[in-house]
Amino acid sequence: MFGRAASTTRFDHRALLRRAAYFVPLLWVAAVVSGLGALQSYKSRPGHSGQTPAVFTEWKSDADSQGRPRLLMFLHPMCPCSKASLKELAEIVARNPDKATVELIFVNPKGAGPEWAKTSLREQAAAIPHVHLIDDDGTLAHRFGAETSGYVVLYNADGKLLFSGGITRSRGHEGDNSGRQAICALLSGNTDVARGAKTPVYGCPLFTPGSCADPSCSADRTGKSP
Repeated sequence: MFGRAASTTRFDHRALLRRAAYFVPLLWVAAVVSGLGALQSYKSRPGHSGQTPAVFTEWKSDADSQGRPRLLMFLHPMCPCSKASLKELAEIVARNPDKATVELIFVNPKGAGPEWAKTSLREQAAAIPHVHLIDDDGTLAHRFGAETSGYVVLYNADGKLLFSGGITRSRGHEGDNSGRQAICALLSGNTDVARGAKTPVYGCPLFTPGSCADPSCSADRTGKSP
């Protein structure tokens, strides 16, 4: 009698091990799928944007617009997502040479040290021909409703807003997209098709820390990386 009980106990123990061996791979697959789903959701989740003025608000800069349209891109110097945005901008500039005054505005919070903006993103921006780099403490970004790195606005020569939004189709993803198409159409004179275009912007927040996949990408107001 005791022998049969011991045998049953051993049998149940082995059955439990077999069931565990069956379910562990399933749990691993479920975890991987869940992680990939979360990553895909993050890539396709746009950032916030504020209210962009319908009429250009002038300010002094070294750039001379010479009666041309004016394109502004707002950037967080530590945003890895904006590398793709800059590559798309370089493509726009290459396709439309001298058709717009292009200004890249890096948001450098008050209190940021001298090393804050010295990043590979700024080097990438400086390598684009015929663009002007501007440092901003957040004043211009707020004025133009920029809350997410990679946010672009385009005004015509009369100061009227033609486009606002992003120029990538997802976070950190290069390739043809509606933002680039709209800006190229506008700079080519096809204003009837693209006038007033607005697209999602994908990038790290300019002013809210803790919302980016890269822990070094935090535009808090101290100018210090976490």
